[in-house]
Amino acid sequence: MGGAVLSESGAALTDGAAAPNEPVATLTGSAAAWTESATARTESATASRGPSGSLGRLAFGFLAVSVLSGVALVPFYSPARPAESLEALQGGLPWGFVLRALHAYSSFGLLVVTAGHLAQVLIARTERQLTPSSWWRSVLLLPVTVAALLGGFALRGDAEAGAALAVWRGVVGTLPVLGSELARLLVGTIPNDLGAVTLHHAGTFTLLVWLLTSEHGKRLVPDSRSVVLAGLVSVALAGAIPLPLGSSSGTARVLLGPWYLLGLQGALVDLPAAVAWLAPLLFVVALGLVRHTGERWRRFLVALLGAWVVAYAGFTVRILLISRG
Repeated sequence: MGGAVLSESGAALTDGAAAPNEPVATLTGSAAAWTESATARTESATASRGPSGSLGRLAFGFLAVSVLSGVALVPFYSPARPAESLEALQGGLPWGFVLRALHAYSSFGLLVVTAGHLAQVLIARTERQLTPSSWWRSVLLLPVTVAALLGGFALRGDAEAGAALAVWRGVVGTLPVLGSELARLLVGTIPNDLGAVTLHHAGTFTLLVWLLTSEHGKRLVPDSRSVVLAGLVSVALAGAIPLPLGSSSGTARVLLGPWYLLGLQGALVDLPAAVAWLAPLLFVVALGLVRHTGERWRRFLVALLGAWVVAYAGFTVRILLISRG
C-alpha cells in the first residue's frame, strides 16, 4: 500500500517536472511556424513577380517606343519609293533623322533586351513559373522580333536591303512543302516590290510581338517608367550615333545584312541555304525544351544553347573579316 503511494507520488513528480518544458515546446513550435510562414511569403512574392523581372518590363517599354515612333514615320514613307522617302526624311524633314534613328534604336533595344531577358530567365531558373503554353509563346517572341526587324531593314530600299530581301526570299523558299508559297506571302512576288514586306513589318509581326509581350507580361500596355527609360536610352543613342542611310550601289565587296543576322550570313558562305532556318529552329526548340526536362537534360540544353551562341559569334566575326578583305 505504501509502495503504491510512493509510486503515484513519483509519477506525479515526473509529470510536474515535465510541465515546465511545455512552454519551451510551444515556443519552438511557434518559431517553426513563423519560419514556414516567412518562407511561404517569400516564395509567394517571388512567384508574384513572375519570371520577367526588370528586363521584361524594359523590353515592353522599348516595344512601345518603337511602335509609337514607327507610327509617326508612316506618313513620310512610301514602299514604292523607299530610298527617296528616307532621303527626304533624313534631310528634308526637321528632326526627321532623329525620329528615324529613334525608331531604329528602340527596335534594336527591344531585340537586345529580349535576348537578355531570356538569358535572365535561364540563369534564375524561373522558366517553370510559366505554364508550358505560355513558355513556348514567350520563346517565340525572339524569332518574331527578328522577323519584324528584318522587315524594317528591307524597307530601306538600298543595295544592302535589296540583297537581304533576295536572301530572305531564297532561304524561305528552301522550307519543305510550303516554302515557295510562304516566300510569296512574306516578301511578295514582284522583285523590289516592298508592299508585302511593309504590311508584315508594320502590321503582322508588330501585332504579334505586342500580343505575345502583353500576354507574357499580363498587361496590355507597359508601365510608364519602362517607357520613359526606354525612350531616354533611344534618344541618347539617336543623338550620339547617327543612323546612316546605307549604300545605294552594290559596288562593295560584300553587302552586309543587318547586324543581328551577320552570324547566319557568315554561315551561308560555305553552308547550304537551309542552314539559315535550320539553325534558328534548333535554337528555338532547344530553348523551349529547357522547361520540360530534368536537371541533367537541362544542363545539356543550356550548354547546347551556349555553343550555338559562340558559333554564331564566330560566324559574325568571320563575315566581318571577309567584308574588310
